[in-house]
Amino acid sequence: MSRDEDAGDSGFERFEHFLEQWSRRDFLKRTGGAAAYVAFLAGGVEFLEACAGGGGTQSATPKKGGHVVEGNITDIRTLNSMLSSDTASNQVIGLMFDGLLNQKKNGDLIGAIAQDVPKPSSDGLTYTFKLRDNLKWSDGQAITADDVKFTYALAYDPQYKDFASPRRGDLSKYIASIDTPDPKTVVVKTTQVYAPFLASHGLYGILPKHVLGNLDGKALNSAEFNSGPTVVNGPFKFKSWDKGQQVTLERNDSYWGGAPYLDQWIVKVLPDSVALTNQLKTGELDIGPVDPGQFDNLKTTESVTTTEFPVPTFTFYAYNLNPDTKAGKLFGDKAVRQALLFALNRKQIVDAVFFGHGKVANSVEPPTSWAYKDKPKILYTFDKAKAESLLDGAGWAKGADGIRAKGGLKLKFDMITNAGNKQRESMLQVMQQSWKDIGVEATPSLIQFPQLVSQIVNIRTFDVFLVGFNWSNDPDEAPLYHSRNAVPGGFNGADFKNDQVDSILDQALGTLDKAKRKQLYEQFQDIMSEEVPSPVVLFNTGIYGWNKRVQGTDFGSFNQFGNRPWAHTVWVTDGK
Repeated sequence: MSRDEDAGDSGFERFEHFLEQWSRRDFLKRTGGAAAYVAFLAGGVEFLEACAGGGGTQSATPKKGGHVVEGNITDIRTLNSMLSSDTASNQVIGLMFDGLLNQKKNGDLIGAIAQDVPKPSSDGLTYTFKLRDNLKWSDGQAITADDVKFTYALAYDPQYKDFASPRRGDLSKYIASIDTPDPKTVVVKTTQVYAPFLASHGLYGILPKHVLGNLDGKALNSAEFNSGPTVVNGPFKFKSWDKGQQVTLERNDSYWGGAPYLDQWIVKVLPDSVALTNQLKTGELDIGPVDPGQFDNLKTTESVTTTEFPVPTFTFYAYNLNPDTKAGKLFGDKAVRQALLFALNRKQIVDAVFFGHGKVANSVEPPTSWAYKDKPKILYTFDKAKAESLLDGAGWAKGADGIRAKGGLKLKFDMITNAGNKQRESMLQVMQQSWKDIGVEATPSLIQFPQLVSQIVNIRTFDVFLVGFNWSNDPDEAPLYHSRNAVPGGFNGADFKNDQVDSILDQALGTLDKAKRKQLYEQFQDIMSEEVPSPVVLFNTGIYGWNKRVQGTDFGSFNQFGNRPWAHTVWVTDGK
């Protein structure tokens, strides 16, 4: 229903009043919240259209020397490319480890340590990569096809089954074999046609077999290399990690693309995005994501350049659907899940929390995707009456305390998100009030981002989590929604399992026919609009700022996080 139709509803008025007061207090006075795109990344899973806008800078003649300081509001979890599942880690990994492929800011794949992007064989089952000449690890040893085979084996070969890679669910199903007929050739054979292989799995940083090859899967999970790599193949080498403070990298003179201009690249951890944005203004930071509430203000800062562009990132919450948990008993009925989404005024969230830097989501596929369906089976607008009707119909009746209950079980639960991300913290407050208005008690809880990721991919004692995610330039969403990826270490932390969804996703992966894939993904979106196991609140935009002394950046939709083929060409005008 429209805002005018519901204007007399007391719950709506309380919600409006809450938003108004909270918005003024926490944003206009305190100047905003955390950048929503600092999202939990699905390794190489990122999806988006070609970049609209860009962050390229280049003037005069590049100088060698100096450093840049990039800001983030979360610390890294790991520096092992086959263990990483978050953007904070991937950003640093991407500066130290190149994969077979990389991608431009518009999503086009390009060669990295591979000479170019291979075409699949005529039957669609084989990919042959040719490595570049004279590739060297930072310790001087040659990078060979054996390193590539070793890296991918960590996530598909049964001998490494104890290695907790979030990519195991997909790669163990779809990779049949990897052969290395010579040191410069890698032949990957898939078990069947696997349409997103290159886009979703071709960019993982290659790891040194001569350093890690003597460890088994269990030992690799806790290897010292994961927190301090001794050998790299990317533009920068590891120097130090002061946990909770910063990671310091230094130039790798052996980099195949040419030694970087910079002496150091430092990634500094800030408590929240207000502090991060303020340090962009003061010059304490050179590069960083910009808080939506500070964007207009920062644009007037003479020393800083800003850019905004569409990204495949979305902010969503997910229920713990494991039937053996209390949460699974609360959320097992889709009527409850639907009711909670109808109770949220997401347009107000986009406007008040994100200052309009985002778009209310109609689907689990981004609107930038060629597979996006603008109007799936069920569209969720703010409809408090509909929410209450669904809960009434499902047998959840309000008690004397105003909280709904059914069969002696109260509809009350905890919600977690990462501390320091002010947008997400405030979203939990909005969700708490919105759901209280329909007789649901939801309690926000803030934890550190590495612990949040651990909860999602491994521990899974949460009731509801709120986080972000980022897709690749392929519409496959199996990593998040296929039942095979509900295994420990996988991204399906909600434990969503649906045979029909599994079948559709598998069919879509198994054909190179774009029209057929689009049809299948439209069916998938219809089902997800009805099941809503992890409702997408909004699709975000990417906003970055950098000091004008920094030259050579080229931020865009597909390379704001781990994949930055331009990193080694960044330089600073003052050489400091």
